[in-house]
Amino acid sequence: MNKKENKTDPGKLRSIQRATTSDGFFLVCALDHLSDFQELLDPDPKTVDYQRTCDAKIELIRSLASECSAFLLDARFGLAQAIASRALPGSVGLMASIEDEDYKPTTVHRSTRFRENWSLKRMKLLGVDVCKLLWFYRPDSEVAEHQREVVRSLVRECAELSLPLVVEPIWFPFEGEDAKSDAWKQHRVRGIVESAHEANSLGVDILKVEFPGYVETEEGRAKALEACKQLDAGVTAPWMLLSAGVGYEAFKIQVEIACRAGASGFMAGRSIWRDDALTHDPKKRESAAKGAARRLSELAAVTRQHGRPFAPKLEGKDLTQAFPEFWYADWHR
Repeated sequence: MNKKENKTDPGKLRSIQRATTSDGFFLVCALDHLSDFQELLDPDPKTVDYQRTCDAKIELIRSLASECSAFLLDARFGLAQAIASRALPGSVGLMASIEDEDYKPTTVHRSTRFRENWSLKRMKLLGVDVCKLLWFYRPDSEVAEHQREVVRSLVRECAELSLPLVVEPIWFPFEGEDAKSDAWKQHRVRGIVESAHEANSLGVDILKVEFPGYVETEEGRAKALEACKQLDAGVTAPWMLLSAGVGYEAFKIQVEIACRAGASGFMAGRSIWRDDALTHDPKKRESAAKGAARRLSELAAVTRQHGRPFAPKLEGKDLTQAFPEFWYADWHR
């Protein structure tokens, strides 16, 4: 076992197996978007009701399922609906968000907010394989310790349920900071790397990270590769890249760079389906969804060519030592 293949409990291991491909890659389509998803369905999002939102998500899941190892869905518009409609095949993994969406102004007080009336226990009962936490984090924030405790608490609770936890650290500008300045961009890159290291040290099972760099120039791509290598060197959990809504071609370059540095895949949403699959014209959606499926297929090929698979496996004495006879007698006691 290498550093990316640490022992885990069999419940978590089984869930991760369902969320990855048979050869150990995370090819995840994110569809946990709420109001920003509705805004793409109609020029006037106020006309997009609950059923129309659910129908659009189900349609997209059906179209893309063959290209994904798992979907990230939300409780409000996606989870139960995808299961009950059979849009989500039993062979495709299921991840769910624990947080509620929050577009409040970015400040030193920004913190993660859980969805009301939603819980880890309900995820587990529903058959969710992986819990996802969107984690606003800057060590210089006034709520930094609160945010660290949010992760610590979820790590403990997820362990009690044998539910893997993927944490998504998000670096953000404080009010008054110029996010377009070179100095801030360099600060952001360092912050992304250090936040990943911080989350890893808190015991998370999987990391979903922002791309630590910029790919517009050759120099930028070289610096980004070095930053990804620094990120990888400081984590033991497998990690995947989030898309953050960047253009598809840019994201494909990001995935290659991240995978060359040790990433095990991607979790992408708007970069895959924003431009095509959610066209306002229903007649064009079928062909547009095929375009989104092609994008996923291309990203899978890039991931497999350059990425590091996460497929922990025990054999022989290692297996029997980890799970001696009657191992279950003390498991989760």
